[in-house]
Amino acid sequence: MKKHQSIKSKGRFFIKKRKDIKPIVPANEKGNFPNYMRKEIFTQPQLIDALLEKYIRADKIDFDFLKIKIDKIKRIYIVGSSEDYGCVLAGAYNFEVLVDIPAIPVLMSEFIYSNPILDKSTLVIVIGNKTNEQCNAVINRANAGGARMIAILDFDTENGYAISLDFNEKGTVTTAGYSLKYITLSLLALYFGEKNQVVTELYIKIATKMLRSLGNKIKYVLESEYLIKHIVQKADKNRLLLTGTNVDFASAIYGAYLLSFAYSKDIYAVPASELKNLKRKSSNIIGYASNESFYDILVKSANDCLQIIPKNIKTNTVDFIDYDDTIPLLNPVLGAVVTQLMAYNIAIDNGIITDKQ
Repeated sequence: MKKHQSIKSKGRFFIKKRKDIKPIVPANEKGNFPNYMRKEIFTQPQLIDALLEKYIRADKIDFDFLKIKIDKIKRIYIVGSSEDYGCVLAGAYNFEVLVDIPAIPVLMSEFIYSNPILDKSTLVIVIGNKTNEQCNAVINRANAGGARMIAILDFDTENGYAISLDFNEKGTVTTAGYSLKYITLSLLALYFGEKNQVVTELYIKIATKMLRSLGNKIKYVLESEYLIKHIVQKADKNRLLLTGTNVDFASAIYGAYLLSFAYSKDIYAVPASELKNLKRKSSNIIGYASNESFYDILVKSANDCLQIIPKNIKTNTVDFIDYDDTIPLLNPVLGAVVTQLMAYNIAIDNGIITDKQ
């Protein structure tokens, strides 16, 4: 990847930040935005704040209405499809760490046609839309097997097992919706982790504080759009790979989905640990690292790499985009917003439609 020209200060890029970003409250209209995709990227701070207001009260995460006794659960399936699979994979990683229960990420189609263990000690979390046939098939199968059920849906107010995002995207690909789903899964993992006595009350207070700061941290990324746009112009779509480890590989999967749309060409994600096994001789790599441990794996695995990393990570390369870091659990949300801006600007340059009605 070619080096770009930018002013640097103490190893970081200095770009004069825009002061004219004024996201509007989401509605059915585009407002002053040129298209829905851009609107949904730039209104994420408000959407996230509205979500947190519903489910956090006095620094306590409240999903008591789900009436699930987590100490009775032995296994968890997290189910989604297409662009949601990166979110599903990250959710499974986080549930195992924070709740201390085996969590399995599954594609909707594979859940329907495979033979999952479904009983009263199983929790199935499905991410989708109730108008989607596969989503309804997952819900029906889980209920028929006697499993406990949580559905993270665009809209739903009719039952006690659904978490409603109260948001229906109109852009061509999911942007704000992905962030809302990731945060909802993180909230659930924290909630059940405390109930299962894996996560402390102090950690919950820290996490809720960091969740409430996400809006401003996303604005930091949005104000860096010029730098992001400048860097992605150097990417070679014919040799492009995305990579990361653990939750960052999940981010790479989501990023590959977005860039495949933007380039109108299949872009792939590969775990960082598997890069050395690739047959291709050279690649243009975008790598994600949400903490220093994952960053060490990234730099050992990829020589030629644009890095998307938190500000607290020290790097010797000039090919990086950083963001105002939070706790590692939430850093992938900020990396996702960076990728959304990448995909948006590439799509605009390529004349790809960014709206659908």
